[in-house]
Amino acid sequence: MLRKFLISILLIGYTSLLAQESDSTALNKEVTVQFNNVSISNVFRQLSKLAGINFSYNGNIIPREARVSKSYIQKPAKSILEDVLSSVGLYFRELDGTVFILKRIYSERKISGRVVDMHTQEPLLYANVFIERSTLGVPTNLNGEFEIDDIPDIGFNLIVSYVGYKQKVIPFNYKHEVENRKYIIEMELDSVALQSIQVVGKIRRRRTTEERELLQRFQVDFLGRSDNAKKCKIINPEVLDFEILDDYDNYKVTADAPLFVVNKALGFRVEYLLEEFRFENGLKLNIGSAKFKELQTRSRRRYNKWETARERAYNGSPQHFLNSMISGNLEEEGFGINLVQYDSVTSEYTTPLNPPPVEEIITIEATDKEYLFTLHAQSDIEVTYRGEYEESAYKKLYRSTSKSGNYKYTDKKVRSSIALTDSQSLSSYQVFGLDVTDVDLFQKSIIFFLNYDARIVFPGQFVNPRDVLFAGWWSWGAFSDWLPLNYKPD
Repeated sequence: MLRKFLISILLIGYTSLLAQESDSTALNKEVTVQFNNVSISNVFRQLSKLAGINFSYNGNIIPREARVSKSYIQKPAKSILEDVLSSVGLYFRELDGTVFILKRIYSERKISGRVVDMHTQEPLLYANVFIERSTLGVPTNLNGEFEIDDIPDIGFNLIVSYVGYKQKVIPFNYKHEVENRKYIIEMELDSVALQSIQVVGKIRRRRTTEERELLQRFQVDFLGRSDNAKKCKIINPEVLDFEILDDYDNYKVTADAPLFVVNKALGFRVEYLLEEFRFENGLKLNIGSAKFKELQTRSRRRYNKWETARERAYNGSPQHFLNSMISGNLEEEGFGINLVQYDSVTSEYTTPLNPPPVEEIITIEATDKEYLFTLHAQSDIEVTYRGEYEESAYKKLYRSTSKSGNYKYTDKKVRSSIALTDSQSLSSYQVFGLDVTDVDLFQKSIIFFLNYDARIVFPGQFVNPRDVLFAGWWSWGAFSDWLPLNYKPD
């Protein structure tokens, strides 16, 4: 009975959503047109004239040699556009009335299957099926079936979630696993979730003063403190549950429903299945699965700002760093690696001014599965990205000279001091009386390994997020700098 009630509620919500998204657009207008050996750009001009479509594209991605000779009689402009673009490796995306033409990274990979109840084998309609931390995902249909197309050649986790059921994570690591197969995914009822569903409709209790303070701390620790974080907003904080861990301001956060975050800096709406967020002794552990959806805009200028902000967020990120490790071009991509070791005299984590070669600090090893690698680390590491400097606000909040006076600066939050350069000659900044906030510092982050043989998968993520903890610059932007794993800068 409860399950039927839930499905009816989901049907009402989904029908409403479809009604909103089915508003007629220029792409739905049926037109009759004859193309006689015309260029792709000419196709756009004719469709714009006939259907009133507003196109936006970079002329450099349009193949000049391509010609179209075909007639269409009373066909939706959308179908015509899909047919023409598919032959030249392009696709389109509509954002509030503007059709953007984009270059396709060609892939025929797709995954299909059916989501059912483990015990009754009944289909679960409108279950949420998506590739973890990507823009790729679909709801199941009335038969519980789904199909996700155009999956890049990467390893990935398939996430399946449904109200009242335990979330399922299915790893896919190499290409042949998804070809010519249809997966039956059995979902198990979650008694805890069902109990919480039964009280839906009751007024949620008012948060205590302590919980409101924890929520404010969580928003900063979770979203970050960067400029991007200032443009992020948690839409439904009422789903969060807080737990104080000890007397040292350490805490833990879980969620009894998906957490929704709007990131206006990068142009995404993120549905986040938060499993656990833990703040302990200045370090943060964030475990969950993210599904990205692009925000819509009528402004080409705003869209371009998003593209610029996304590329900047990617550069120097953990994703960028791991991809550079996999491709073997760390130095070319602007990364440097140093040891991080604990100094019992100063009670600090320090880095040597003359580190050993990278291969003596960290190595990467291919496994028998495509796209899956093992990262072997000899110690915790400092990662320097020479493509960007740290923000002044970050330096003012966290940096100072170290206790030992050896011309290093200290991340006071995690008590780690990190060398400014590989040479002690930079001591002159103190001789001249300069404060560390007056010195341009490359972005420096720390990886604390809980597993020194951690598995990583292309593109750029740790298979088990619990294997590592990030500190330094990577903790500054935090969730507000996250990008879909299928994002690829030009």
